[in-house]
Amino acid sequence: MPAQAIKIIGAGQHKLSAPDALCVGMLLAYFLHFALPALRGGFGEDEMMNLYLYWSTGAFKSIQANLCFWSTFPRPAGALYYLPLYHFFSLNPLPYRIVQVGILAAAIPIFFYLVLLLSGSRAVAFLVALAMCFHGQMATLVFTGSFIYDVLCGFFYFAALTYYICIRQKGLMLRPGQLATFLALYVCALNFKEMAISLPVIVFIYEALKCPQLRECKEFARRNWRVAIPVFITALMTAVYICGKLTGPHSLANLTPYHPVYSWHRFTLTNAHFINDLLYQSTSRIGRAVLVAWPVLFLYAFWCRDRLLQLMAFWVVITPLPLAFIPSRGGAMLYIVLFGWATIFARMVSKLIALAGKMTALSGERATMLSTFGTAAVAVAFAIFTGWENQRFDRTGSLLKSEEKSLQVIQAFHSLALHPEPGSGILLRSEKRFYQNGYYPQFVASLVWNDHSLRIYVDGQQHLLSLYPPAVAIAEYGAAEINYVISFTEFQAKLLRATKPDHA
Repeated sequence: MPAQAIKIIGAGQHKLSAPDALCVGMLLAYFLHFALPALRGGFGEDEMMNLYLYWSTGAFKSIQANLCFWSTFPRPAGALYYLPLYHFFSLNPLPYRIVQVGILAAAIPIFFYLVLLLSGSRAVAFLVALAMCFHGQMATLVFTGSFIYDVLCGFFYFAALTYYICIRQKGLMLRPGQLATFLALYVCALNFKEMAISLPVIVFIYEALKCPQLRECKEFARRNWRVAIPVFITALMTAVYICGKLTGPHSLANLTPYHPVYSWHRFTLTNAHFINDLLYQSTSRIGRAVLVAWPVLFLYAFWCRDRLLQLMAFWVVITPLPLAFIPSRGGAMLYIVLFGWATIFARMVSKLIALAGKMTALSGERATMLSTFGTAAVAVAFAIFTGWENQRFDRTGSLLKSEEKSLQVIQAFHSLALHPEPGSGILLRSEKRFYQNGYYPQFVASLVWNDHSLRIYVDGQQHLLSLYPPAVAIAEYGAAEINYVISFTEFQAKLLRATKPDHA
């Protein structure tokens, strides 16, 4: 893994070489070491709810919601993931887990190439991608299916940014087709999760940092005003998106877990929590100490005129903003935030290794060897530390165990070998409450039988009120005709009554 900076010929011509391919191969092997156990995973409660939402809505309305990305339909792009998998594989969790792991693996070359474009250093790119491969506090990205929104939001966010910077590093403007591709990638990121709204600001800062002098900015703007078009359009789209999401009839902002509180206290509290999570120090005060160091980071980045550090100094402040004013979040939702801190860490490691070379008066091949072995030593130490932290908290085992319940419930309903007649009313009675969401049995039963005409009720839950369109209201089951009564536990289901013949 050669660690020396890659020479940039002309305007940002970065040609991927055999060492680059070797680096990516090593990164993929490292990622799969942690990720392959996820293929044994099942479904969590939230994933049953998510799948039921898109199944009950239907493909047409889900596609419509993706086009109207500003609507309050919750994360409509999730339908593009869930519905095809459900259509072809029903409730077999293995294809879902393969796709999720595959998307995370596909993001690794994107991270590597993006940092290579921004830094021109293979060593920095390798260290950043290594940090993005797996983080113990974000293990849910790999092992929990309901976090597919974070996975795909991050994938399209970085794909859009990499695509844009790849064109701009060559000194070119985005042509209409390229602009449409960039905007499509951005909309996909938005439709998977709201945290993508920081992208226009990051693109704007990337462009602004090219012209640090005001005089240069004016001259650049006069000659290259078309550069602002993508930024302006994405900013306009973001404004429409935010307005629609905050003011719509089914806005998530109306719910307590998503209700924002705009205050300096909330901002500092949540950002300190984010930093603690990234450093595996959830109960320490180190996060607040790092917050105090933010101005120092900005001053150093601009003092040494390092545009990569300058961009990342803004990155670690801006990308957490969608999460900074709502009740505490963490874990997988820091996927985008992690990239900024990982890049800062990798750049500083690279600078320290270069400084050691200067202090020992090494040059030529010896300096290259020091850089290579120094970077490799840091990478190995980081990988060992990540593995140790993951084992210390046993996140893999606990996350896999938490998804066994839904598989058992699905199997319990399948064991009935029941094929309800279309239009039938079905009452589900739990012998012992083992789930959190009161409508969880309805979600599972509906997906097992895959018949929209069935009227499925849960004993004790008089109606299903959806906060999301389409709003569904089911009359109290006592006034409805019940054709099947089914008693169930986590491990078995029993047919107590059937007033209609089963036409299996």
